[in-house]
Amino acid sequence: MLLLYPPVARSCEAPIGIARLAAYLHSQGTAATCLDLNQEGQQWLLDQEVDATDTWTKGAQKRRAGNMALLRSESGYQDFDRYARAVRDLSRSMAAAVDSRSLPGLADYQDQLLSPLRLADLCASASTPEGNPFFPFFSRRLAEGVEGLGADGRRLVIGLSIIFLSQALPAFAIIGHIRREFPKASILVGGGLVTSWLSLGLVAPGETFGGLVDALLPGRGEDSIAPWLDRKNYLPKIERAVCPDYSDFAGLAYLAPGPIIPYSFSSGCPWKKCSFCPEKAEDSIYVGTRVGEAMKDLSLLGRECRPRLFHFTDNEISPLYLNALAKHPPGPPWYGFARFTPLLTDPAYCASLAASGCLMLQLGLESGDQTVLDALGKGTRIDSIRAALACLRAAGIRVYLYVLFGTPPESKASALITRDFMEEEADRISWLNLAIFNMPVSAPDASLYSTRAFYEGDLSLYCEFSHPDGWNRGQVRRFIREDLESRDGIRAIMRRTPPIFTSSHAAFFPLPN
Repeated sequence: MLLLYPPVARSCEAPIGIARLAAYLHSQGTAATCLDLNQEGQQWLLDQEVDATDTWTKGAQKRRAGNMALLRSESGYQDFDRYARAVRDLSRSMAAAVDSRSLPGLADYQDQLLSPLRLADLCASASTPEGNPFFPFFSRRLAEGVEGLGADGRRLVIGLSIIFLSQALPAFAIIGHIRREFPKASILVGGGLVTSWLSLGLVAPGETFGGLVDALLPGRGEDSIAPWLDRKNYLPKIERAVCPDYSDFAGLAYLAPGPIIPYSFSSGCPWKKCSFCPEKAEDSIYVGTRVGEAMKDLSLLGRECRPRLFHFTDNEISPLYLNALAKHPPGPPWYGFARFTPLLTDPAYCASLAASGCLMLQLGLESGDQTVLDALGKGTRIDSIRAALACLRAAGIRVYLYVLFGTPPESKASALITRDFMEEEADRISWLNLAIFNMPVSAPDASLYSTRAFYEGDLSLYCEFSHPDGWNRGQVRRFIREDLESRDGIRAIMRRTPPIFTSSHAAFFPLPN
């Protein structure tokens, strides 16, 4: 089986989904090869020589090798301005390498004619794969992958993992090429975006996109891949995800100062009580790995991959696993999402997390107004959050704080309270993610508001809504631009946020003063 991760997403670490599925297939006696077409495709574009005419592009082209080396070195994260220039230069070089209607970036993909939110446009991308800017690369690389697997066209199974919307159009161009070149191959498509399509009812479970694909596999691929295996004896369902196998990615040069190894203790969300949360709307089930097995996995990955950093990709590293990490440090440093739990208000506990290698925690504040937090079902208290920020700062753990403006229970007055909270706590916040609320199309309470589509498309996961207090997106956007950025403490945090790579690179920077 050939497992593919299509462009475009951040190229900082190997893709965990197909690495985990490959490990499961190996455990079942099925040969599997992984191709990170995202990393390899971006590298291919960056290696292209461009006949530039403007000064910036000419300079960016000359500095390509040095800029990539900078992002792959520890020293590249000591001077933020130098880092930011390197990222902007690489973005410019990648855009300049394309002479078409499409614009691939280091973390996104745009097409002037096609939208990933329209099923018909995905099929159109598949019908003309040569129109995709990555086509010269992936057509060659797929042929090499199929040849290396040694499978004939009748027994060939190819799986694609589509996690982000930015991968959808390139993924379908790849699917169209596969269907054309290997018409007898079975094409299976899974990943987070596909799971959302199915769980929200945007596509039917039996959808084949006009015969382009053979099956859509939502959720964990290990749970639904079994019928496609070329063997009689297999486990139809597994109790936990197997330890990912990253051996196929060992030779790839990701844009990071050493291997970042993703690992997930669980799937789903252990809280799942927040209003308007996609996890709640999609009704995903929380499944965790036994602590002892997880610690063995990390030990194995530490020996085999020698990580510079562990990235725990859970929606939330639950207290069960935080406790285990504190008691049994994994070796390499680590980061991931957590909730503001009372545990983080204990200075000794935060110190134990830091001692275990915790460099950064991604934490969802959402709002600094307790009334809004209660209405959203966050289950957190502002006084506890303040105490946690103080303890984490004292322990030397960086905080990447996520704030969400424009939710239905928020008003302009609530947003001002959040602004004041961020200003007061600025010296304890390392980085900020400021977002504007999007209403999930299947949110249980969406019917309470007047909603309308953001864009024309049958695959949109979110919709616009009329805020009950008139606190709509335009006003929120101006508030962020004009009010928040006028505050010295908040502006300083925003200006040191890594462009494009954001949290994927943040942990490599020194702890802000």
